[in-house]
Amino acid sequence: MTVIEFKNVSKHFKIYQNRSYSIKEKFINKVLSRNKLEVKEFSVLEDASFQIKQGETIGIIGENGTGKSTTLKLISKILYPDKGEIEVKGKVSALLEIGAGFQPDLTGRENVYLYGSILGLSKEEISRQYDSIVEFSELSNFMDMPVKNYSSGMYMRLAFAVAINVDPDILLIDEVLAVGDENFQKKCIDKILSFKRDGKTIVFVSHDMSTVRKICDRVFFIKRGGIMLEGTPEQMIGLYMKLVYSNDEDKVQVEQEINEMKGKGFEIKEVDYNLDIHEAQEYVGTNRFGNKKLEITKVFFSDSSGHVRNNFYPGESISVNVEFKKNKEVSDAVFGFAIYSEEDWHLVGHNCKNDGLIITDIKENNHIKLTIRNQRFLKGKYYFTAALHNSDETDQYDFRERHFYFQIIQDERTDTGKIRVDCDWNL
Repeated sequence: MTVIEFKNVSKHFKIYQNRSYSIKEKFINKVLSRNKLEVKEFSVLEDASFQIKQGETIGIIGENGTGKSTTLKLISKILYPDKGEIEVKGKVSALLEIGAGFQPDLTGRENVYLYGSILGLSKEEISRQYDSIVEFSELSNFMDMPVKNYSSGMYMRLAFAVAINVDPDILLIDEVLAVGDENFQKKCIDKILSFKRDGKTIVFVSHDMSTVRKICDRVFFIKRGGIMLEGTPEQMIGLYMKLVYSNDEDKVQVEQEINEMKGKGFEIKEVDYNLDIHEAQEYVGTNRFGNKKLEITKVFFSDSSGHVRNNFYPGESISVNVEFKKNKEVSDAVFGFAIYSEEDWHLVGHNCKNDGLIITDIKENNHIKLTIRNQRFLKGKYYFTAALHNSDETDQYDFRERHFYFQIIQDERTDTGKIRVDCDWNL
């Protein structure tokens, strides 16, 4: 059953230039005919249409100012569209801003009743849920303190605890988990997953791609200008990361890909860009040699679940998928690889022969997969060389030097350099 539906929804905001803020200013500007008011329209959503089914967990990602929070406010009817229709079926609980709905001078206890009533609960219902709310928030010692003395993390704890105890059909969450400490974030994610198992519908806005990947069934990617695309978490996160981490020249190509996808309609079911984004365009046209008896036709990266990606966190395993074809008969082959940093440091050189494997069963088309277990790289772009040669290295089949790349994106640690290390300390 569809519980949320957007039908050709557009939302724009007006930006005022040269606005006068006092009577004196307005009078002088009127007399002198200067600083005439200019109004510009800023498009957040443009002709967006989508459906969210009951029990789905949907992630919304994109750069700041692209309309993620606006989408949640449209669903919760805090804002209304300039064009189009929005249908929402079921009780909605929205956690949109830190402390939204809280009155700073009231105590935590009083704000539970205030916020609960805003979310549609009666006083009796809040009283029945009160102990559960306090227990989940872990703020029992602070409930009689004015919330103006709370930290942002305490605000979030209390607001989240109330929101989830409303027992909503639809839960909207807007980035607020980012202010909580790690243990409470984990507790919140576990609760969201519990809601998911219970068949609740969740719409989740976040810049934490690992959490989006973990909990979301589908992802909406909103780009500046109101363009909205839909796909699997890996597809949309990959596209978003490519846009964020590309240099200015590459961004032009990414923008073109996005516009082409939009031209095919809102819902993008088949997106093959994932394989293309592994190619390092600055090297693909050069840095290749060999006699092509065996020819490397494709290299792409994936995670331990088989999802095609080229953005990973430190410590994740990276699978390298290689396809090559046979142009001439050869007796054997060895696949080797090298990894270079952006600074052109040679970090790794390895091949399957080093692990006791020589390829002898060579067909017309071949696929091999190797997994770099628990890689130790830190944040940065890493170039990948793929090579095929015979077992004694006298016959060089195909060397594709730095033709491919993957990126490591930063996790919560703040190590520097290129390699991550884990240390045991004794004092």
